[in-house]
Amino acid sequence: MPNDPETEELVKGYVRAIGSGDLELVWAFYADNIVYEDTAVSQVYYGIDAVKEFYTKSMGALGVRWLVDTCYATDEGFAIAWHMGGIHEHDRPGMPATGRFFTVPGASIARVKNGKIVRNRDFWNNLDLLRQLGLA
Repeated sequence: MPNDPETEELVKGYVRAIGSGDLELVWAFYADNIVYEDTAVSQVYYGIDAVKEFYTKSMGALGVRWLVDTCYATDEGFAIAWHMGGIHEHDRPGMPATGRFFTVPGASIARVKNGKIVRNRDFWNNLDLLRQLGLA
């Protein structure tokens, strides 16, 4: 079954925005009422403001870039398998910068409505990240 072209374009734009490092570009892909779940840290964030705060503190501090391996897109959502990588150059709460490179595999499952991501659930291994950064 081929991917839905509109959702696939949304995914490509979303991944490009993450790779740009410009978080304002990332926010444009989320609905105001987004529910964002990061299973690696057992956290759920409700609404764009909560997601911005989480993302800025965590992913922004790590300089995260994504390489998408697989994408399945329908008119209602998408699933992607990816690797996130970067260099831990900035302090995070409770995590001083290590200057180390990391790469961690993961996956995201998302619901899309009216061209925006309304629900996103990320799966990845936080212990893998901490080990690579020399923090575990």
